[in-house]
Amino acid sequence: MTQKRFLAVPAVATLGLVLMLAGVAAAQASHCRKDCQQDIKSCLALVPPNKECTGTKAEKKGCRKTHAAQRKHCRSLTKLCEQQNPSMSGTCVLTRTTPTTTTPRPPTTTSTTTSSTSTTTLVGYSGPVTGLHYAPNHNFDSSGNYVPAQAGFNLADVSSVSELDSLPSGVKGLVYLGLCNGADSSFINAVQLFIGHQKLFGFYLMDQPDPTGRSAPLCPAANLMAESDWIHANVPGAQTFIVMININTSTAPVYANTYDPANSHIDLYAPDPYPCRTEVGGCDYSKITSAVAAVEAAGIPRDSIVPVYQAFGAGNWSDDGGGQYTLPTPSQEEQILAVWAPLVPNPVFDYAYSWGTQNADQALEDSPALQTVFSAHNTTSPGSAGPVR
Repeated sequence: MTQKRFLAVPAVATLGLVLMLAGVAAAQASHCRKDCQQDIKSCLALVPPNKECTGTKAEKKGCRKTHAAQRKHCRSLTKLCEQQNPSMSGTCVLTRTTPTTTTPRPPTTTSTTTSSTSTTTLVGYSGPVTGLHYAPNHNFDSSGNYVPAQAGFNLADVSSVSELDSLPSGVKGLVYLGLCNGADSSFINAVQLFIGHQKLFGFYLMDQPDPTGRSAPLCPAANLMAESDWIHANVPGAQTFIVMININTSTAPVYANTYDPANSHIDLYAPDPYPCRTEVGGCDYSKITSAVAAVEAAGIPRDSIVPVYQAFGAGNWSDDGGGQYTLPTPSQEEQILAVWAPLVPNPVFDYAYSWGTQNADQALEDSPALQTVFSAHNTTSPGSAGPVR
């Protein structure tokens, strides 16, 4: 009856309604071209000139390709605004700002400036939204308890079936392998132990594998393809994952001609731009934007990217700029989350590096203040288990 009554409306009235609604939508999105002009200009200013590309002919070509993708990303902000923010005049793309207190506040814009970038953000947005949160290293105490659960992390760094068995309800396990010899007997024996386990999420095949053999032992893409294919065929539902290697500098990252879905059949890929360093006097958040653009230029779909948040610093780690990494402050960590938010808004999981210390450094396990930041982020994402006390 309702359908018939709707169809009985005179055609001219229906047409008028359609035109009116179309006009409203167009008017709402019309602010984007104007409001995104400065954002696009600022974004383009962060893209390094092609003359900074160094290395072999292939590396220079990959670097220039990355810069082109970064410029394309900058120019796409108007379209992103029309999709995500059609009605809020005066703002281009909605992200978040760093709140100075835990008291909820109405949305207000602010500008956060570092030594090399300015980011306009919006209060109340908690970063990429996902139901799974991972922070590796030192995940279990001397009694076998999964410690990162206290900050809302629910994807555990595990290496044995007994650790997987011990996980609390609502927590899954990501098994680190680190082999890259293809689906040989050692690989099959290691993976078979986890087949059918209800708490298994997937396998962390390698950390920064190197297809060239220049920075780490040679890891051919074909070997990772064989491993990933074996897992997909024999462990239904398990995800395969790597942290990617940047074959250029952090200011002009290049991931092209390393690993991608076509040559490796891996499910998920993580660039790991760490913006907080001594030589920049704080955090250069443009390194995050540059890394994501470079990964996409290398053929990785956005929904296959895993964001990695810096949560370590000091110690014996040195960076590629002649300085050291610094442990982000809580406000800097909030900004890291904010910068990632529009770049990879809904990842399969996100990754805070690191829960445990590894090189006489500082990490999440040492910082209750950063644990508070991540607890707020982790427990507001859909599907998160919440802190375990």
